[in-house]
Amino acid sequence: MNLSPLPLAVFVVDADGAIASWNKACEKLAGYTAADIRSKTLEQIIEFDAISGSPLSIAARVEIDSTGQLRCVDGRRLPVRITIAPQSLDPEQLDTFSVIVIPRAGLVPPRYALIQDLPTADIIEGLPCVFYVIDQSGHLLLWNRQLESALEMTAEEMPTMSVELFFDEKDRPQTMQKILDAFEIGHSSHEAELVGKHGKRSSLLFHCARTSLGDLPVVFGTGLDISARKQTEQGLRVRERAIYSSVNAIVITCCSDGKNPIEYVNPAFEQMTGYTLAEIKGRDPRFMRIEGCDLPEQKRVHDALQKRESVQVILRNTRKNGEVFWNDLRIDPVSNIDGEVTHFVGVISDITEARHYERRLHHLAHHDPLTGLANRTLLQDELKFSIDFAVRNKVLGALAFLDLDNFKHINDNFGHEAGDVVLREVASRLKASVRDNDTVARVGGDEFVLVINNQPGDDQLADLIERIRLRVSSPIAVGGREILPSTSIGVARFPHDGESVDRVMRAADAAMYHAKAMGKNNSQFYSDELNQVVHQHLMLEASLSKAIRNHEMVLGYQPKVDLRTGKMVGAEALVRWNHPENGMVPPDEFIPVAEETGLIVPLGKWVIIEACGALKALEALGITDFVISVNLSARQLRQRQFAAGLARTLARLGVNPANLELEVTESQLMDHPEEAMEALAELKALGVRLSIDDFGTGYSSLAYLQKFPVDFIKIDRSFIGEVSDDGHAVIARAIIALGHNLKLKVIAEGVETLEQLTFLRDNDCDEMQGYYFSPALSQRSLEEMVCSDARLAG
Repeated sequence: MNLSPLPLAVFVVDADGAIASWNKACEKLAGYTAADIRSKTLEQIIEFDAISGSPLSIAARVEIDSTGQLRCVDGRRLPVRITIAPQSLDPEQLDTFSVIVIPRAGLVPPRYALIQDLPTADIIEGLPCVFYVIDQSGHLLLWNRQLESALEMTAEEMPTMSVELFFDEKDRPQTMQKILDAFEIGHSSHEAELVGKHGKRSSLLFHCARTSLGDLPVVFGTGLDISARKQTEQGLRVRERAIYSSVNAIVITCCSDGKNPIEYVNPAFEQMTGYTLAEIKGRDPRFMRIEGCDLPEQKRVHDALQKRESVQVILRNTRKNGEVFWNDLRIDPVSNIDGEVTHFVGVISDITEARHYERRLHHLAHHDPLTGLANRTLLQDELKFSIDFAVRNKVLGALAFLDLDNFKHINDNFGHEAGDVVLREVASRLKASVRDNDTVARVGGDEFVLVINNQPGDDQLADLIERIRLRVSSPIAVGGREILPSTSIGVARFPHDGESVDRVMRAADAAMYHAKAMGKNNSQFYSDELNQVVHQHLMLEASLSKAIRNHEMVLGYQPKVDLRTGKMVGAEALVRWNHPENGMVPPDEFIPVAEETGLIVPLGKWVIIEACGALKALEALGITDFVISVNLSARQLRQRQFAAGLARTLARLGVNPANLELEVTESQLMDHPEEAMEALAELKALGVRLSIDDFGTGYSSLAYLQKFPVDFIKIDRSFIGEVSDDGHAVIARAIIALGHNLKLKVIAEGVETLEQLTFLRDNDCDEMQGYYFSPALSQRSLEEMVCSDARLAG
């Protein structure tokens, strides 16, 4: 309702100007009575201002904003604006017109204001919505300021425009039909968007009804602003579509008397489980669970629902077809405006494939790919558990080391494929010889280990070991030929021979070597008689300490070759012990002793200094891009000041850090990964190169592997030695691909055959070392090869 003093007088006339009806405002504005008006024509009451040309008819003045003077009963002439419009909303009066007379602003005394006589004016103006009155021509007669604000128009502009122009063009037909419905049937409701003069848009819910002002039929109504609701509805539609289109299964349940019946599931749920919403609506989602399975996780869900809390679990459910699937389930409560939980929303991710892949990776990391037996990592876990159980329950257990005798002879004479057949058959026989709760492992090319639990006594254990030896030694048919394997077995009992993994394994290893020394194909138990072996071990420790002081150690350098160019790019420094009495002692005999006793620290320091000396000698010959790698022990890596000491050594000797490479084994890194990462970061900061040795033999976490600041990974020789085996070939390829994906270079060690070399080149390995190119060389021989640019043949 326009509250300014502008009464809207409306006449309804025919094409000739005869007045058919009018409203009270006409009488009030001009002072005429109803009888006065009924006998007059429009031209007798309104004098139109002249327009150039012939006088215009009523029809010709439609939609023209005319001006003129209203002849009042007291003789006054009141300047007015006149708008003429056809009665478009009255189908029975097609040739009639509405004439809206509006006094020009400031020329009408307040006593003529229509609203001043309406006691409800203040109430209508205070409504929290728009208010309007429309005549049959589709023009506004009355309105309030909320409508002016929505349309961004002044009071003078409002009555001059047809109401259909207040709406978007596409909405106009429907809107005008709703107004027409109100005239015809008495009322109507609809939603529409008002469009302001300057582009402002307001979504309104309109309710209108038919009435009359005097003899003039009109529609009045209200429009409630629902813009906020519309935005909320749009947001709900977007979210509903997101739920509908989500690739994750979503289920919504209702909290009802302690139960949680299903209200909604999205298409992804139907596809994942095989159940449609129609089938399961109203059912509790627990119908898919597996009774007796994942009980701790099910309890967590139950407790969370009782407490109206969120929960995330991983458990198994069954599909409609009975198939079991793993799902990562997240449940969250939904509260109403009062904070009361009314629903739960569950989001389900099918992780079945990921779980299977994880299991395959876990199995690969803990089992030998050729035989499927446990590997060293799993063996140590199982052995620790068994020793702890034996100590706690005072029972007898045993660890048996088995080494196949003359296995190299089998490979050399029957071929590696035959050797693999033998290894798989031996593995099968060992598994058949023990119980399910015992452990069978393969820890080397021809080395097997048994963890035997809960034995009645020594005699029964000895009988079992002998039966195993005889079973392993039975003939094996390979390609129409028989192979007669044999094995040397060393046995340690726990807790009798030790209560730790290390002690028991050393005891079994000593017993096995004793069996080898006794002529092979026999079994030996660790006993007092083996004290001599321990004594010899102690003598070796003493000799080794003396050897370091007396400079009996020598370095050999095994070249590394770039597989793309064939050029020598570096060498690995390999330490040897030139014993004055026993000659050259291989590292696998004294390095473990050095590790155990701590002598590895001074030995390792000496190796680094010698390697730096070799680098300086090469530099003097003009070779500045050659890299020498040195093996680091776990003890060295754990030294607090190792990096600082290395920095001082490099500076003192004037060696470029980039020419020195430090190799650490995978198992060293994963024993204490956080400490290893910190130590490697300190070394990397010096500028030296870093590589992971024996890669593939341990159990690396990919998360850690990405964080270790290394440059190279070195494929363990065990995977290269048997590339003809599909299992080893797959692992070797995977390691190469993994290294390259992590932006690391990959080196293969132990390359001895053309077949191995071809495999590595075909799979884009970066570098190699091994007897195929060269054994370890003296420093002088290395210098000669480098200076002569010796290369790997194409």
